Amino acid sequence: MAFEFLDINGIWAPLLIFATGLSATLIIAYIINRTLRIRISKIMRENPSLTTSYRFIRRLVLAIIILIGVTSATFAAFPELGASIASIFVAAGFASIVVGLAAQSTLSNIFAGITISIFQPIRINEAVMFKNEFCFVEDIKLMHTVLRTWDNRRLMVPNSLLQNEVIVNYTRDDPTKLTPVLVSISYESDLNKAMQIMVDVAKRHPDCLPVGDLPKAQVMEFGESGITLRLLSRAKDQPSSFGMARDLLLEIKREFDANGIEIAYPRRYLVVDPKLRKLLEESIPKPKPRRVSRKKSELPSSEAEPSEQNKQA
Repeated sequence: MAFEFLDINGIWAPLLIFATGLSATLIIAYIINRTLRIRISKIMRENPSLTTSYRFIRRLVLAIIILIGVTSATFAAFPELGASIASIFVAAGFASIVVGLAAQSTLSNIFAGITISIFQPIRINEAVMFKNEFCFVEDIKLMHTVLRTWDNRRLMVPNSLLQNEVIVNYTRDDPTKLTPVLVSISYESDLNKAMQIMVDVAKRHPDCLPVGDLPKAQVMEFGESGITLRLLSRAKDQPSSFGMARDLLLEIKREFDANGIEIAYPRRYLVVDPKLRKLLEESIPKPKPRRVSRKKSELPSSEAEPSEQNKQA
């Protein structure tokens, strides 16, 4: 009985064949994955724009190899399943309808991932704006895309949702970005001097790109409290634009203080009607003068009675 339990010609033989085939499939998949990763990394260094497509192709190839290997190992270990294939396909036809309805969101994400990888509206490491979130594309997977926000959070966005949303791409074609900086000065300040200071500050910044007539300062509007000026310059990319705008504001404030340019702030001037002013003055009681009285007896003798010399005089 013990020998019959350990008989490899019984149930153990198919399991051994299946385990051997599965192990061979995993080993082949590992070798191909390693080879493709080395080759693709060399190609990506020369053509970074192909990173998204090659990563998706590598994962697709691995999925096909594993699927073929598992299928082959299954039919090699259990050849009697071949006669049941027809009935399995018939049953699978009905099951596919049910599964398709239940997993339509999953299938839509898969097809959307294939579409994104082929047509590449976004690529890995590109800077994008997704639903008012500034992000970097970290990875594009079969089911979802990983977006890294500016504060180092990860957005796991389903590919079907990503495909149907409008995305602002800051990196594609021209990564440079116009950087506007708004400053308000008082009406009493020297307008031309303030505009020249703003332009000089922008030219000294290391991230500013002097393109055409940029940087330049313009008068935008006459506000309630002062004159609004706009400094328009160009940065090399979106992250540099944000940091450059903050630096420009700080340096402009320092230069304005050193040159007597006043930043505008809210002011209110009250004009009172003369009749109302007169009425207010009459309604406010005036303070009565303070009287100081001293009794004659309390005065000093020198002040109470004149001296004999004064009388004779």
